[in-house]
Order: sequence, then C-alpha cells, then structure tokens
Amino acid sequence: MTQDNSSPATPSSGRAAPAPQTSAPGTESTQQAPRSRRSDYLLTAAVGAVLPPAILALTGVAAAASEAGQLPRIALFALLALVVSALAQWLFALRSSLGGLVGGIVALAAQMAIVSIPGRATAAPFAWARTLIPSGAVLIVAALLLGGSWGMRLARRAGRADARLSVRLSAHDKTPGVTPAAPPSRRRDHAFSLPFTIVTTGLALTLISTGYARLVSPDEPLGGAVLGPTLALILLVVGAAFAGRSTLGARATGILLVLASVPSLLAHIWPQLPGHALAQRLLPNDPTGAGLLLTGIVLVSVGWGAHLARREGRMRELAELRSREETTPPHGVPYSRA
Repeated sequence: MTQDNSSPATPSSGRAAPAPQTSAPGTESTQQAPRSRRSDYLLTAAVGAVLPPAILALTGVAAAASEAGQLPRIALFALLALVVSALAQWLFALRSSLGGLVGGIVALAAQMAIVSIPGRATAAPFAWARTLIPSGAVLIVAALLLGGSWGMRLARRAGRADARLSVRLSAHDKTPGVTPAAPPSRRRDHAFSLPFTIVTTGLALTLISTGYARLVSPDEPLGGAVLGPTLALILLVVGAAFAGRSTLGARATGILLVLASVPSLLAHIWPQLPGHALAQRLLPNDPTGAGLLLTGIVLVSVGWGAHLARREGRMRELAELRSREETTPPHGVPYSRA
C-alpha cells in the first residue's frame, strides 16, 4: 500500500513536490511571551518603602550638624540624601513608578501616625526627628513622592507616544510626494512648567509654615489644623505631577530651594549670610532650613526621574516597533501554508 503523505516526491511520480510548511511570523510558534514585571514591582516597592525614612534620617542628621556648626557633616549628609533620592528615582524610571507610590504611601502613613500618637512630634524617638518634624518634612516627602510617581507614569506614556509619532513621521518622510508634518512643540509646556511649580510649591510651603506646627503640637486640637496641611499636600502633589509634562519646573525649583536653604543651614557657622533673617520670618518652624533642603532635593530627583522615564519609554517603544517591522513579511502579507 502506498502512503502519499510519507513518500517523497520524485520527477517520475508525476506529482509536484509539496511546499514546505513554514509558520507565519506572528503566530504562537514564533512569538515570545512578554517578560514578567513582577520582579520590577517587588524591587521598586521594597526600595520605595525604605526611601522616606532614609532621606528623612539623612536630612535630619544634616539639620543636627547645622545646629552644631559642623560644615563637613552638613555637606556630607545633604549630599548623601541627594544621592539616595536620585538613585531611587533612577531605579523607578527604569523599572516601575510603583516605588514612588509606595514611598508616598509609607510617608503618608508615618504622617498619620505622628498626629495620632500622644505627644505627636515630641514623642519622636530621635532628637533630629523632633527638630525636623515641625518643618513639615514628612508631609512634604509624602506629597512629592506621590506626585512624582504620577508624573513619572505620565512621562513614560508621553515617551511612548513620542516614539510612535517619530516612526509615523519617518514613514511619511520616506513616502514620495508626502510632506511630513512638524512634530508638536513642547515649548508651551516648558514655559508653563517653571512658574506653575514655583507657585504651587511656594503656596504649599506657606500653608505648612502657618499651620503645620499646630498639627503636630501635643497641645493643639486637630480640627482647626488639618485644612492648611491638606491643601499643601494637594498643591505639592499637583506641582510634582506636572513633571510628566515638563521637568524644567521641578528641577529648577528644586535647585532654587536648595540654594535658599543655605543661609539657614550655615547660620551657626556664618550668621551674617544674607537671606537668613528673611528665611526665619517666612519659615519660623524650620530654623535650620532642613525642610527647604529636603523639598529641593526631592523635587530635583523627581524631575530627573521623570526625564529618565520619558526617555526610557521612548527607547522601549522604538525597540518594540523595530522588532515588529523586522518580523513583518514584505508588503504586510503573511506567509501561507501549502
């Protein structure tokens, strides 16, 4: 008995040789399962959970060094706070913005714990914490990390959209007779970002300086002291989230705040520095300038993280689009089986 399916075709058999059965690109046999992001989520969540206490502790030690007039320790711990915050935002930009969300929630939970325990700020276990808490540092970290996570997510999405637009414009440029449109300008976002971030951050710090100390004071009722810090939280979240549109405002405002904190930080070393008296009038509950320093450090880091997230989103989207082009058959016609 002859088995047609297994016998090879020969010229004398009078039959045409069967075409090889080739799987079409894009089928299940050629597609690779996407990489699981569970490890990214777990890693960034773990880093986000330890980020608020780390930068608060480093800034608090810098504030204690300021009161002692120790310039090397001020510089060292302020630099360490900046490095830790920047490295965390770099990791969140590369892996997942979940870390910023977790960090903001952890700081917000710490803020709620402070106002709920007897003694409030005076019950803190460390001297630097008792000095730092009345400046609103915990609330500031919570708000900026929450807003920074939101802004980083928006920036990553914008980067992916930029990549898709770039591919479309490149395709139009290669098509004869088609003039590609100019890419949309981001000048308006950049121009609006700086004044918007300065205004929202300035209003938030003003609200904190006028009402936050009562919130963490053991002798004050909570009822009348919640509104101002709550509005400050919202303003800081919105200001940091705008980094998803443009990072100019967050980075420039952060640098200005770090510079504004220098007269108070060095008050016990060079008391005649200009600006110290003004800072004390505007921020009476932040005598060492640690709150300003921390706000500036986190804002700069958030802006840098959003910038990296936008670039990372663009690069990944371009890589995905190019890989699809390489596996697409000529003229987009899939291979067929014989």
